[in-house]
Amino acid sequence: MLGRLAAYAALAVPFGGLAVAMCQFDCGWYERIALAGYGADAEWPPHGSLPHWAFFPLYPLLLRLFAAATRLAPDWAGIALSSLCFAAFLGAGAAYLRRTRRGEAAPVRFVLLAAAMPFGLFFSATYTEALFALLTTLALLGLNTARPTAGAIAAALASATRPGGVLLAPLFAVRGLAAWPREGARALVPAAIAPLGLLIYMAAQWLAVGDPIAFSHVQALWDRSPRFPLLTLWDGLAVWDWSQLGGLMAGPSRSLFAAWGLLGLLVALWLAARRRWAEAWLLATAVLLPASTGLDSLPRYVACHPVFLFAAHDAVARLGRPAAAAVLTALAALGVIPVLAFMQAHGGVF
Repeated sequence: MLGRLAAYAALAVPFGGLAVAMCQFDCGWYERIALAGYGADAEWPPHGSLPHWAFFPLYPLLLRLFAAATRLAPDWAGIALSSLCFAAFLGAGAAYLRRTRRGEAAPVRFVLLAAAMPFGLFFSATYTEALFALLTTLALLGLNTARPTAGAIAAALASATRPGGVLLAPLFAVRGLAAWPREGARALVPAAIAPLGLLIYMAAQWLAVGDPIAFSHVQALWDRSPRFPLLTLWDGLAVWDWSQLGGLMAGPSRSLFAAWGLLGLLVALWLAARRRWAEAWLLATAVLLPASTGLDSLPRYVACHPVFLFAAHDAVARLGRPAAAAVLTALAALGVIPVLAFMQAHGGVF
């Protein structure tokens, strides 16, 4: 983990150093919420602090506590906190791969792939990627180890981390209904726990601004409005603006964003064909939910999703050639350079 951060620090030298290069766009929002709470920032007149509600509360709460405990500056505290969550995710992910009988489950292969993904730098940035991946994996482990209540608690925390966390709740509902004839009403308890993080956050928004889904309504401030997600993906591909990737990624490419969304859906279909229904559901909805309002951030939503990383592990394992796996991992690692350059140049549009 320290070696990975050292490599990022070396790459970040031309972009102002590690803390500056890794803290772009959403990072600033999480830091402001961690330091001053919701409602304290009036940067967006006439909307005041309303945009804060787009950012779910668990990560900034943990960041506030972690910074206070370590006395680190918020930017360094965010890097340390996310890196610790990432390390925990790697351990939980390796356990999940073994539990779900992936054939040649190889923890080392999984760790290398997850660390080398082009967008893997977000696992150490002040973003929710590492925390969300950890909680999602713990929820899946709970479903697969006959510990649904523990898994549901992880799901509840995930739903307080990102909107997509609530998509774990249907998995616990299905499990509860299947077990209900045998276990009685207690089989439904995990299904009731799983969405609690989101429900508590909605209650807090209702008390603060009179709108329980302010996190959704404020998307309009970023020119995002509800739309059929497959049309959003189609329009992104149809623009065919790959020329935007010239040089050091001169500007955002909607076609690139849409292509990542399409890749996520194709991997979800592959997982469904292998009867990994829960994983297919989570990855497909991880694409369709954000695509219902736009294309921004789709590359990191897909590349950093734990299910996508599990599928990448499975795909590399099917090659059966360690040398080929090593080459693919090295090529993936090189992708961090243009991603870091783009973040610095465009304020973290990814």
